[in-house]
Amino acid sequence: MNKTLTVEDLHVEFNTHNGTISAVDGVSFEVTPGEVVGLVGESGCGKTVTARSLVRLEDQGTITHGKIYFDGTDLTQAEDHVLERIRSTELASVFQDPSAALDPAYTVGEQVAEALRTRRTSSPQSVLRELVADMRLLSGASKSETAVLEFMAEAGIEQPEKWVNSYPHELSGGQCQRVLVAAAIARRPSLLIADEPTTALDTTTEAALLDRLDRLTESREMSMLFITHDFGVVAEVCDRIAVMYDGKIVERGAVDDLLSNPKHPYTKSLLHSIPQRSKPGTTLPSIAEDRQEHLERPPGCAFANRCPKSTDHCRETAQPSVSVSESHTVRCSVPDARAASARQLAGVSAQPTRTDVRTGDANGHTRRWNGGGHRSDTEGGDTRDDPVVEVSRVTKSFRHTESFVERFVGTAKSTTAVENVSLSLRSGQTMGLVGESGSGKSTLIELIAGLETPTTGTVQLNGELVGDIDSRTTVQRGEIGVVFQNHRQSINPRQSISEAIAEPLVEHGWNRERCQSRVETLLSEVGLPISYADRSPRQLSGGQLQRIAIARALALRPSVVLLDEPTASLDASTQAAVLNLLGSLLSEHGLAYIIVTHDLAVVRHVSDHIAVMQEGQFAETGPVEEVLSNPTHSHTRTLLNAIPGEKTEATASLVRNS
Repeated sequence: MNKTLTVEDLHVEFNTHNGTISAVDGVSFEVTPGEVVGLVGESGCGKTVTARSLVRLEDQGTITHGKIYFDGTDLTQAEDHVLERIRSTELASVFQDPSAALDPAYTVGEQVAEALRTRRTSSPQSVLRELVADMRLLSGASKSETAVLEFMAEAGIEQPEKWVNSYPHELSGGQCQRVLVAAAIARRPSLLIADEPTTALDTTTEAALLDRLDRLTESREMSMLFITHDFGVVAEVCDRIAVMYDGKIVERGAVDDLLSNPKHPYTKSLLHSIPQRSKPGTTLPSIAEDRQEHLERPPGCAFANRCPKSTDHCRETAQPSVSVSESHTVRCSVPDARAASARQLAGVSAQPTRTDVRTGDANGHTRRWNGGGHRSDTEGGDTRDDPVVEVSRVTKSFRHTESFVERFVGTAKSTTAVENVSLSLRSGQTMGLVGESGSGKSTLIELIAGLETPTTGTVQLNGELVGDIDSRTTVQRGEIGVVFQNHRQSINPRQSISEAIAEPLVEHGWNRERCQSRVETLLSEVGLPISYADRSPRQLSGGQLQRIAIARALALRPSVVLLDEPTASLDASTQAAVLNLLGSLLSEHGLAYIIVTHDLAVVRHVSDHIAVMQEGQFAETGPVEEVLSNPTHSHTRTLLNAIPGEKTEATASLVRNS
């Protein structure tokens, strides 16, 4: 059988009350056995719709044209029982949001076991192969549980026996993501479709998972379609890459060839937006936003409105595929655009701006960042002496009530998520909080926000002791703004953008007129038109929704903003724009930030101080440059050594300087 995936001229449309939207427009590519193909592009470009359409899971979307061949079958015409067989035996998927993919009513072990049970085969050869491979599953439930534990360990879940009987809500986001990978590889697929499988993972877990996936593609002769916005990951695992923009593939080629010699203005601009280690705190180049409304896809290049080298011809004419090399093609007919440097194409340049905010560190040195501005080390400082947030020797333990007897006699075990942690943050400062998945970062944020109560220790806001959210005064509740990790899930899809931003204002008793005025001010501050107030969340891109989440967090003029993975799901250019925005808001409002992230490049770019968490404790803390340049703790060194994409950083530097 031919295990190659071949996609030919795929078109996918959605019918909405505003008309028909074309999400995928003529996409073609193939993935051969043992090959890893990367599909990259910004939020909303059609990557996920393409992936879900391959396995016919995009229920609301309609494949209007094109073919998808796998194992000799056209999946666009296949009957349901044929699709079910192929999904169970040959195609496996790992989609981006584990909270939506995992069933909250079943333990994670049961869900991995279900993947084993649903693998069905039809040919005698396949039956024999599976019987030989799975004899251990035929000898009893204990053997089946052993197999589940093996697959969980293979996906990177440490001590799987500790988690096998846990429910999804008891695991961190990164652990849930690894459960999805375990369920996928348990099927022993010929092709794995992985949609942002490492987005929620820290660097060490990400490196381990990428290594496991790489070994799986070799040992199992498995191929993979790897969808991501992270060029570092692409450089690490992929053989070929396809860059998508507005439903089309605009550039494709072998990874080394394309990354070292990008030709499409969009690809160059994405690489140009990656934070530079050598220039932390400077304005990140980002692609100018397309402010025009597109009721219909333009006849020519969709990127033309954002490209300074565009011509009337390329705006009005479908772009041909131009050969760069034997393994590299680009859809751009304008020689000047293909030859232009990234600096000529960027919306901004990485230069200091006129204003800055000074932030102090423990040694009396100050740094400057306005996201856009310049950060430097100088003597003195003008931050407030009194901390806006002070956490003193905080510990948080959770009790597990595993059975009725344990609940009755009070012998349930407990897990310590945060142990004896202290921190202090002043106005104008930014602290980066990093660590492996499950290290206690999110719990610490919840303790500061009042969503959890410390088992021992204290939390102070502006010098006042505070408890959980219900015990805090109206003023104290307004001192904290929170930007959650999943911006789409944190915003009610039934609300308008205006209602979403105004939600905390309404909770604090603001009237309609005052709310409207504040919403308009906030939209302006985060760089969005006031007309967006009447839109629904589904009409906005990921980057625009993240700006809305930031606006809502600022609604009550807080002293400190807690940001949980604020750029994890964003492409390089959108990430740059959001980081620039956060920096300018820090300067304008004298805020303090605590940023939880697994991206050490982001931490280096925006933070004054860094705290590295391991097993609920601070393993290492200090000024960010000192810690990242000269780490003293082995865990910090491990995180740094696991960063993917050294090749991409070098490539991005070449692109910037070209």
